[in-house]
Amino acid sequence: MIRITLLTLLIMYLSAFAWKDWFKAACWLVLLMAIFQHPDTPKSIAGVPGLNHWNFLFLNVVMSWLVNRKKEQLTWEMPKHLNFLLFFYAFFIVLSVIRYLSDPSGVLELDATFGVSYDLGVSAINEYLINCFKWVLPALIVFDGCKTRKQYNFSVVMLALMFVLLALQVIKSMKFGSLGMSGEQLQRRALKVISRSVGYHRVNMSMMMSGAFWLVFCLKEFVSNKVHFYIIIPSCISILLAMAMTGGRTGYATWAILGVVYCLFKWKKYLWFAPLVLGLVLVIAPSAIERLTQGIVSQPDNEIVNEQIDFSTSDDVDLQSVTSGRVIAWPLVWESIKNAPFLGYGREAMKNIGITQQIMIEHGIGETFPHPHNLYLQWLQDNGFIGALPVFIFYFLMVKYSWNLYRDNTERIYVVTGGMSLALILAFLIAGMGSQTFYPREGAVGMWVAMFLMLRVKLERDKVNKGLISDLITPNDKYKSKYFVFK
Repeated sequence: MIRITLLTLLIMYLSAFAWKDWFKAACWLVLLMAIFQHPDTPKSIAGVPGLNHWNFLFLNVVMSWLVNRKKEQLTWEMPKHLNFLLFFYAFFIVLSVIRYLSDPSGVLELDATFGVSYDLGVSAINEYLINCFKWVLPALIVFDGCKTRKQYNFSVVMLALMFVLLALQVIKSMKFGSLGMSGEQLQRRALKVISRSVGYHRVNMSMMMSGAFWLVFCLKEFVSNKVHFYIIIPSCISILLAMAMTGGRTGYATWAILGVVYCLFKWKKYLWFAPLVLGLVLVIAPSAIERLTQGIVSQPDNEIVNEQIDFSTSDDVDLQSVTSGRVIAWPLVWESIKNAPFLGYGREAMKNIGITQQIMIEHGIGETFPHPHNLYLQWLQDNGFIGALPVFIFYFLMVKYSWNLYRDNTERIYVVTGGMSLALILAFLIAGMGSQTFYPREGAVGMWVAMFLMLRVKLERDKVNKGLISDLITPNDKYKSKYFVFK
């Protein structure tokens, strides 16, 4: 009760403060994502659905932004080609929902047969439309308002702090003893405990932590040695422990892949630490290693989920176990994509065209597969190749721009911003091979913020390269602070 009261007071203060400084209030929205999903946080106020603490602050921030940006005579500086891609990204989200609502017969039949839940009417509009755009708006506001180095520093600190707070919650709920469990035990405990105690699914948390580690690691370029030792390193360790406790194999692999990329192309000296890190993981978190190799190394205690189908490619590799059963769904999804390659079937296609029901009939109700567990296949199935073109191009450009900034040693802000954005985008795209979705949701808020911060820095760099003045790209010898050091 005391925590809720304090949270309410904080939201009231920030909502009033938003009318004075909508940019900082938007950054607070990002930080509050660390606790917004917590089960103890009220999901409604006065019984009004959707009216909760975060949404109340969100409404004040958005209204203040719309009103005050006109008074401040701000201009929307997003490049035209990105405006075009973002418009069609949003267009296909809306179109997919319209198509779903126009014919939801498949999900109705699925509910009647197996009792699988679904969203229709106002619930579907709220979940599939309003929420999708809601998670992106804070990033757009940060992009629009980030004009000075102090604003940039504040937004980066709040973004990093959000991930650190999430990591600490995972550690607190999972306990250090979970690192000594078997891989299967770790997976089951993480599935139950993290969702119940933190509010995010363990798979989403694993993806977030894999990118967040390298986001925080990049900040070492900014800070003094003291801050690096006492804040950056402990934060990285906390995030790494939290990631290990999720039991997310894709997250483990993503973290390692990102580490190889970052060390090979920028910080080669850290490659020497790889054997040490691997040794520590083997000693401290054997459950993570066992979880990572599940299905690759022979494990006699494992049971085959469906004895009628042999997904093994050899005596030591069990694709059924490696992919957590996804090889059951992916061939069926791809066949459906080939049958409607141009525009797909609309939102919730997996359930609405009968694939989920088919899998449950053939393989048992334990294999529900309400979505393809692959963000590329899901978007193609819902929106076809026409709908995928602008979205895939958009993310390709985001990776390209992030990489370009990361490799630019002219200013440290380029390296750090590009590195942060690249870490979260690649974590999302790599983890998307087995989970995630291109429809914006809670777990992607940090990625969107980092991505639009990167676009802001890229635009300011373009101005500087043309000989113009930028308050954001401050010359190194003119900017100093207590914690941030630019040399």
